Amino acid sequence: MRGPVLTIARQELRIAGTNRLAMLLSGIFLGMVLISGFIGWASHHTVTSVYGEALREGAASGPNPFSTQQPLDLIRNTVIYTILIGALSAILVGVQSAMHDRKAGVVDLLFSRPVTTRQYVAGKFLGMQYLLALILAAAGLLSWGTALFIRGAMLSPADTGALAAFFLLAWLFLVPFNMLGFIFGAGSRRETSALLAPILVWVLLVFVLPQLGTAAHPVSLLNPVPAQPASQGSFFAFNHRILQPVSPADRFKGASAGLLGFSPGGKHFETFDWTTLAIIAAAGFIAALLLIRSGRMRKPVRE
Repeated sequence: MRGPVLTIARQELRIAGTNRLAMLLSGIFLGMVLISGFIGWASHHTVTSVYGEALREGAASGPNPFSTQQPLDLIRNTVIYTILIGALSAILVGVQSAMHDRKAGVVDLLFSRPVTTRQYVAGKFLGMQYLLALILAAAGLLSWGTALFIRGAMLSPADTGALAAFFLLAWLFLVPFNMLGFIFGAGSRRETSALLAPILVWVLLVFVLPQLGTAAHPVSLLNPVPAQPASQGSFFAFNHRILQPVSPADRFKGASAGLLGFSPGGKHFETFDWTTLAIIAAAGFIAALLLIRSGRMRKPVRE
C-alpha cells in the first residue's frame, strides 16, 4: 500500500502548481495574513495616539488601554481570514484535485492497475495536506516576520510556540473542508455542483450553525471571539448547548483566542476545542475513504 499512496501523493504535489485559481486564493490568503499584522498595528497606533492626546489635554488619567496587549493580538484578524479565505481555498483544492483526475482520464488509467480506492484517497489526502501545510507554514513565517517588523523585537519562545500552535490548529480546521471539496469533486456529475455544494455546507457550518445558537447578527459572527448565546429566549440557549460544541468555526475561534491571548480569560489552552477539531478532521478523512467509489469517479463530468 505504501508505494501507490506515496506515488499518488507526489503526483498531487506536481499538479498542484497548475491549479491557478487555488493558487490565487492561497496567495490572497497569504496577503491577508500579512495585512492582518498591519491592521493590528494601525489599531494600536490610533488608540495610543488618541490616548496620548487626551492625556496631554487632561481628559484621561487611566493607563493606556493597549499597555497590556499581547504581542500576538496583532494577528487576531488572521483567525477570520482562515475561516473565510482559508476554508474556501481548501475546498477549491479538494474539488479541483478530484476533477482534474476525472477530466484528464487519470482515474480510468489508475484504477486499471492494482490500486484500490482507499490507496487513491490516502495518497491524495497526503498530497493535499502537505500542500496546505506549506501554505500555512508560509503564513506563520509571514506573521512572525510582521510581528518582528512592527514591534522591533523578536517574539519570545513562548509566543513563537503559540503562533506555531495556532497554524497547526488552522490546519486541523481546514482538513475537513478540504476533504468535503474532494468528496464532492469525486462524486458530482457536474463541475459547478461539485464546487457550489461544499460552499453551501461551509456557509451552513460557519454562519447558520453558530447563529442558531446565539441569535447573533451575521456580521458579528466575523468576530474572532465566539459569540455568546442570547440573554433571552430558551430556544437559542438550548441550541447553544447542543450546537456550539460541534460548531467547527466556534471551536476554532475559541481555541485561537486562547492561544493568541485575546480572549477575555487571557492565554490558555482549550483542550476540548483541540480535541473536537481533531475528531472532525479525522471524520473528514474517514468520510472520504467510505464515500468515494471508483465507479462513481469514472462517470463523465459535465461542464
